[in-house]
Amino acid sequence: MLQSALPDLLEHGDGQTVSVREFLGDLLRRLGELRPAAEQYLLAAEVTKGWEDPRPQASLAQSAADVLNDAGLAEESVAAYERALELHRRTGADPVAEVRVLRSLAWLGLREEITAATVDGARGRMGEAAAVLEAALAADPGAPALRSELAQTWHQLAQVLDRYVSTALPAAGDASTGPAPLSPAEVDALRLEEIELWDRAGRTYAELSPGHLRDRFQCLNNAAWTEQERDDAEAAAARVSALIEEARGLPEDEAPDWLLPSAERLLEQLNSRNR
Repeated sequence: MLQSALPDLLEHGDGQTVSVREFLGDLLRRLGELRPAAEQYLLAAEVTKGWEDPRPQASLAQSAADVLNDAGLAEESVAAYERALELHRRTGADPVAEVRVLRSLAWLGLREEITAATVDGARGRMGEAAAVLEAALAADPGAPALRSELAQTWHQLAQVLDRYVSTALPAAGDASTGPAPLSPAEVDALRLEEIELWDRAGRTYAELSPGHLRDRFQCLNNAAWTEQERDDAEAAAARVSALIEEARGLPEDEAPDWLLPSAERLLEQLNSRNR
């Protein structure tokens, strides 16, 4: 219906043109028609180029980039994200949007190969994201959305490092050439950094609302398995045991049904690896 009415709707000024194309893009995206959705977002962004306020163009460029990324069009997605980043930085009005663009660019930088150089690039993008949030928090220290995004940035940086370690460690019996191998000392240093990042993110999630409990549990889960990989089974078990005790001490109306069984199952899995 919207597509059939589009020619008439586009005759009522730039504001309506942008709204209609964005709405159509949203509908196409929900239907899984990613390329046509991105086209609508980009056409809407083109209309906003002459506007005094660059925020609408930034938002539309970011929507287009997200859809292009979902469609596997990495090169086009990077270009749209870079444009969105430039516009967000011009306004400085939406640090969360800016940070999400930076994190997306960090992951896209690893799309072709995971090497020391590409990981350094991703680390740099994550560092930029953290700096944006820390600056915003300096002005508004209690903002939960900013603190949550900072925890998510640390969490994702730990995931980047974990992927690097996993890629650089050859499988048993694998003689194929891949990324330059990491020394045992380099692997251990990266794993320690992962644990510290997941701990930092988990502590921040713990200070936020119960809605972040799954995020916190994921951080704890990742940190525990990384300690297991370092042959520090005692630290991994102690970490999970502390959560179990905490969960048992929560009032019934505060403890979600999944928390205690998930923590107990995790502890059992960790212990079974040591038998």
